[in-house]
Amino acid sequence: MVRSMYQQRGFSLIELMITIAIMGILVVAGIALTAQWAKQAELDKAIWSLQSAISSARAVALRNEFAKDGGIVTSQLCFDSTNHRITIHEASTGTAANCSNTANYSYPLADSVDIKQSDGETAFSCFAFDNRAQLIVGTASCSTSLHLTVINGGLNENKTFD
Repeated sequence: MVRSMYQQRGFSLIELMITIAIMGILVVAGIALTAQWAKQAELDKAIWSLQSAISSARAVALRNEFAKDGGIVTSQLCFDSTNHRITIHEASTGTAANCSNTANYSYPLADSVDIKQSDGETAFSCFAFDNRAQLIVGTASCSTSLHLTVINGGLNENKTFD
C-alpha cells in the first residue's frame, strides 16, 4: 500500500463554490420570506391600531364631555391617507366632532398601509359616533359599516370591527 506523504488539508475549489452557491440560495429565499413577514406584521399592526382607535373613539363618545344629544356626532375617527394616520376628534362646545377639529388621539400607520371600505375599492375616510357610541349612518363621507379592508402591498385583510 502506497502512502502519500502529503495529506489533504483545507477544501477544494469545487467544495467552496458549492457551499457558497447553497448559502446564496438560502439567503435569497430568506430575504423573500422576511419581506413578506414584515408586510404581514405591518398589516397586523394597522388592524390592531384601527381596533384600538375605534375603542378610543367610542370611549370619547360615551364620555360626551359637551353633552351632545342623539344624532349629533360626539366623536369621529378619521383616516388621513396622505399622512397614513388614524386620528380621533371630539365635539366641542359649539360644534359636532369632525375631521378638521384638533385631534385628541393619533395612531401612525406604515406608509404602505391603506384602508378601504368593505368593497375594497372605495377609500375609507371616517367613522362618526353618537353619544351612545353607536355608528351614525348618513354622515357625509363617513362609513356606514364597521367592515373594512386593510391593504399592505399585495396583502389585504377584510375585518369587521365590533
